[in-house]
Amino acid sequence: MKTMLLVGVVALSASAAIAASDNFDRSKLGHKWVVTDGHLYIANDQLQAKSAGLGYDTKSASSWGASATVTLNGTDVEYGAVALGDIAGGNNAFIKIQSQDGDGLFEYGAFYIGDNGEGEFFPLNEPASSPATISAWFCGTYGFLQVKSASGSHKYYYNYNTDFGYGAGLGAGGAASLDNYKSGQGDCSGDMKNATRVFPSPVRDLSK
Repeated sequence: MKTMLLVGVVALSASAAIAASDNFDRSKLGHKWVVTDGHLYIANDQLQAKSAGLGYDTKSASSWGASATVTLNGTDVEYGAVALGDIAGGNNAFIKIQSQDGDGLFEYGAFYIGDNGEGEFFPLNEPASSPATISAWFCGTYGFLQVKSASGSHKYYYNYNTDFGYGAGLGAGGAASLDNYKSGQGDCSGDMKNATRVFPSPVRDLSK
């Protein structure tokens, strides 16, 4: 069973090996990122999308977890996501946080597949202020999401009942931007402790 632990969400834990990192401090995305859907680009040293986009980092081919900082740049529907698995083949988890209530906060999260595809969309335990750092990783078939911001820190998990394999990247929608990307691997021991299990929710995802 694969194990992964991303702790502190700004940096990988001391026990975790960093496979790749990117602060996007340049003008062009470059060849190490492969865009598989939509359009991703760099503006103001952050990763953004035109409407929506998904891509993977070729240097994260051995990773099954990653983290990034997500910033809201408006009050429209905006999201930032970590993608894990075979992103090139479309067989990947898509784990995101989203703002859609016009309040300048992240109110929702999702454990999806593909590029903002099917899965579970749910309200966060409490809205997260912007910027927020998200960490996503797998322990076997269980996907994990940790959201950390000035509002606090919360952890969630969801059983995908499948293994997506290795690989990591990012997705974005609306005017949201992403930065401080890291990917790696580590230890899953105790990850379900203090984590909220995600169940089906009637809340509608307005990004669809």
